[in-house]
Amino acid sequence: MNISRNGLYRFPWSRKDNPGGWVEVTDLCDLHCPGCYRHSLEGHRPLEEVKHDILLCQKLTNCDRMAIAGGEPLLYPDIIEVVDFISHHRMKPVLLTNGRRLTWETAVELKKAGLTKFHFHVDSGQKRPGWVGKNEAEMNTLRQDFADLVWQLGGVQNGYNVTVFRSSLKYLPDILDWAKQNIHKVQHISLVAFRGIPIEAGIRFQVKGKTIDARVFQHTTSSLEDVDLTSDEMFAVLKKHNSDFTPCAYLNGTHNPETFKFLITIHIGGKDNIYGYMGKKGVEITQSVYHLFYGRYFLFLKNPGIGRKAFLLSLVDREMRKTLRRYLRSKIKNPLRIFEKIYIQSISLQQPNEFLKGDANLCDGCMNMMVYRGELIPSCRLDEYRIFGGPLKPVIIE
Repeated sequence: MNISRNGLYRFPWSRKDNPGGWVEVTDLCDLHCPGCYRHSLEGHRPLEEVKHDILLCQKLTNCDRMAIAGGEPLLYPDIIEVVDFISHHRMKPVLLTNGRRLTWETAVELKKAGLTKFHFHVDSGQKRPGWVGKNEAEMNTLRQDFADLVWQLGGVQNGYNVTVFRSSLKYLPDILDWAKQNIHKVQHISLVAFRGIPIEAGIRFQVKGKTIDARVFQHTTSSLEDVDLTSDEMFAVLKKHNSDFTPCAYLNGTHNPETFKFLITIHIGGKDNIYGYMGKKGVEITQSVYHLFYGRYFLFLKNPGIGRKAFLLSLVDREMRKTLRRYLRSKIKNPLRIFEKIYIQSISLQQPNEFLKGDANLCDGCMNMMVYRGELIPSCRLDEYRIFGGPLKPVIIE
């Protein structure tokens, strides 16, 4: 399905003025997820080293959000102090976790330390104990458990990463419907196309001009059709299910600018109703105003229950005008809902780092840059640096 860029806002993020930063505290994990590009090489990182990298990443990127990743960060013994450190340096700490180690007591501690959002990685490919053999629709039950816990906790947002395989593509509408039903509890879902390093005839990989054996990486594959799923294909499935599903913003690829590395849709709704979508102009204005007042861009607001003031964007945003009309019609039918709280929820279709013939196609304006030995690198390439000292480059064999 062809998606016109004319109706979309291209995020203005750059390497030096970017809403997102990334830090890894450990490479130990208690799950093995297909496509994972992180190897267990170092274990837990020294706390002072982590703090140093956080501050340098903030300086180099001007980030508003700092993602705490791994491995599984809940295994890290000083995770509470890391969250507190990020919060006290005027960034929004986000914990990327599979949730297996999360207890109510730990959730309370993380909230007190200043955690802004849990971002749970939950999908059917993880071989998670107790959930093996479940499809993505059935995994919504586990997602609901986490959503209910975070909702009960209060004051912390809730998001999800879902790795999408060709075999699970058909379940995307089930995930979308579940998210919409929980708009008051779920602020974000990232649907991330499965990726790996393709091993194929006619291509070899080099690092700094030296040929290497890429098969040392655990996410190599010779099944190329497993790693070519696109954002366009995921969008087509969701659009067929929901004809008014409307994206508003994107990031393109570096090597192939025609790719949608990030394709964003923003729902506007109340607890019991989705009224519509935010459009291109709404995203552009909110990003620009935030940058004007705070000197940086953002990935999400601290308060997702923004209320009826969101409809002020209908003055300039055509999609928001449609959304406002639906909202007003619902209030005419049921005036008792006039005090209904309005929420925003973002759905992100992601086409991660892929190796095309001749180069790697990265996210142009990547919001997951991190510091490695004093250098700013895309977090998805960290193990290329750790194992071989630099990024892989695919080379066509003549």
